[in-house]
Amino acid sequence: MAKGHVEKLFKPPEKVLLKLAIPVILANGFQTLYNFMDAFWVSILKNSRYALSGIGLAMPFAFALIAISNGIGVGTNSLLSRKIGARDKKTADRGATVGFTLSILVGLFLGLLLFVLSSWIFNSISGGPAAQNAIRYANIIFIGAPFLFISNLLASILRAEGDMKRSMLALATGSVLNIVLDPVLIFGLGMGIKGAALATIISRALTILPLSFWIFKEKSSYIRPCIKKMNLNLKLSFEILKVGIPASLSLLFMSLGVFLFNTLIQKVYGPEGVAVYITGNRISSIAVLPALGIQAAVITLTGAWFGAKRVDMVKRTVLHAYKAGVLMEFLIGVVIFFFSKQIGSIFVHNVSMKALLPEISRYLKIAALGYPFMPISMFSAGTFNGTGKSVYALLLTLFRVIIIAYTAAVIYSVFLNLGLLGIWLGMFTGTVVASLFGVFLLKIKHIL
Repeated sequence: MAKGHVEKLFKPPEKVLLKLAIPVILANGFQTLYNFMDAFWVSILKNSRYALSGIGLAMPFAFALIAISNGIGVGTNSLLSRKIGARDKKTADRGATVGFTLSILVGLFLGLLLFVLSSWIFNSISGGPAAQNAIRYANIIFIGAPFLFISNLLASILRAEGDMKRSMLALATGSVLNIVLDPVLIFGLGMGIKGAALATIISRALTILPLSFWIFKEKSSYIRPCIKKMNLNLKLSFEILKVGIPASLSLLFMSLGVFLFNTLIQKVYGPEGVAVYITGNRISSIAVLPALGIQAAVITLTGAWFGAKRVDMVKRTVLHAYKAGVLMEFLIGVVIFFFSKQIGSIFVHNVSMKALLPEISRYLKIAALGYPFMPISMFSAGTFNGTGKSVYALLLTLFRVIIIAYTAAVIYSVFLNLGLLGIWLGMFTGTVVASLFGVFLLKIKHIL
């Protein structure tokens, strides 16, 4: 079975790209559903404003852990895919062992460090009930950080060899378990906000079980890290971190972008504008799920073909991904554009938010125009990650979010006095220009 997954990587990308992408799309869909349900259960707690504020304070730190763990996962995925392409299974096994070691050590170190500093961090930021809720929630997340790192790493090993289905099955099961555990721990056992955090950690820990069984016990994976030989081989660690650090920074830049836009919107329009942005962004996060799934497949496929020294097939993979992704997101964009008000109303549950529905609709219409361009920059970044050139992926993210989108939003909203419309147009501008920049970068690196 494992060998079959690997051989599938070297079939024409037109035949395998979507087969690899669909399981990832499903896994991401379950994760998105969990995020929605988690926020819902916390929102109906007594004094929920303090609970939500506490989670809001903790989220940048939780997101940083996710970004770093994903970075190590992407770095390991890229290395292993390239070694599979080069038919160097021995180094692939060693690389998986190094990635596993890195994940455990970094997860333990960061989790312990943040746990020790959490009281000081949150009391310095806020104080009062919000800070106390942040400490209660974050401390459990920090203690469970190693589970996040290990589960992401093991899933990355399976993705690197093309075994997207079992990776999806484990991660989706974890998300469903989280959804089930949330009300039980939050309300059934009366744990409140601690229950939300504990549900997350338990589900992550249990996700590790099937992944570990397949890789270590059953040995049905193609790539097999060895726990007995855990090490930090300098060369392989560098290869992983060379991709992993820029990949982590890309996610952190996107988080910084959200912060900058929230700040700008607050100045231009006030808290109501932020509510519009958060609601619209939530809908957009669902709309781009197909593109995210294809991007994961692009990393694996381009890595394998690049390792096999078949740049022609890397190019073929990217071009096919562009076609499939643009078509999917175009169709999604059409639906959201013409039904923006109806879709926005799904996420509007009180009188104050209903007054913002016209602005939410306008946000969605402008965002929908950018959906067909988004896959181009995403898949360009995925190709750079897959081929081990992730500094260019980082540059592309920085260019899109900060240099173009935010700068354009400031110019349109402040200097041209377009208000919120200018901010939405700035985001659209960033998406379009970044797609062109991504193609340009691939061309000058002789990939397209």
